[in-house]
Amino acid sequence: MLDTLERGRMAPGKESGQERSAAGGLYVVAVFVSGIRMERECMRLYAQTHGEIHAAAILRSGRELLEQLRRGLHPQVIVLDGMLEGGVHSLMEEIRALHLDPEPALLLTAPAPGRTSAHPALQALGNCQILLKPYRMRDLFDQIYLLGAGADQYRLYRARNCCRRYLQRMHADPALSGCDYLEEMLVCALTAERPLPLVTLYQFVAQEFDTQEGSVAAAVARLSHKMQRQATPLYRDLCRRCGLEDEAVLPNGKLVRVLLELLRQESAW
Repeated sequence: MLDTLERGRMAPGKESGQERSAAGGLYVVAVFVSGIRMERECMRLYAQTHGEIHAAAILRSGRELLEQLRRGLHPQVIVLDGMLEGGVHSLMEEIRALHLDPEPALLLTAPAPGRTSAHPALQALGNCQILLKPYRMRDLFDQIYLLGAGADQYRLYRARNCCRRYLQRMHADPALSGCDYLEEMLVCALTAERPLPLVTLYQFVAQEFDTQEGSVAAAVARLSHKMQRQATPLYRDLCRRCGLEDEAVLPNGKLVRVLLELLRQESAW
């Protein structure tokens, strides 16, 4: 099918709760249905760079969706354009009539109130979530993850994404292993019940990635040196927060501490 993203196997449902993304967090299986070609293309491109959302299919119509569901496709979340040709009310009833177990969460995208007379009808559907247009792809994918993974995993997802945004702002090379190690150290420290020493974070990440503690420490140090050479405003600000000169290189411990403070502020952890 033209807009189907084949992944080589049937997408797991909610009961396969141990399915994990490359980043180590749980991923959510979603299907997108939109009659707007540009919207489908944006969804496809965004999904390719966000491993936490497995885009099992990106379809043009409700008919195609029902065909795929009857063939065994079982997503955790179905995203429907509220303005699909033929309407979404009967489509939702047909989806529910399939008695999928577990039942997928439904997320409708619809124009803001006042832009269409269809909005009151959408509100009356019940048992679904509504995301108003225009929306950012980031907001759409955040909502998908929340619906599919639950609030606890969503907090981890948000924390990881915040960490990645900070690294991007400091022009960190995502191909460096230090990026993955630092992200895992921060998530571990963020979710721990008590403050953890740096050596414990090294141990945890070394076990997760099947490597040596010294390799983790060295990779994060190389990452910090390379970010320092980029001289971004954020890296310089982190140095000042630690009482260092703008041109300094942040030691691993200070880098973890100051990024952890920012993550806690942004995620209200």
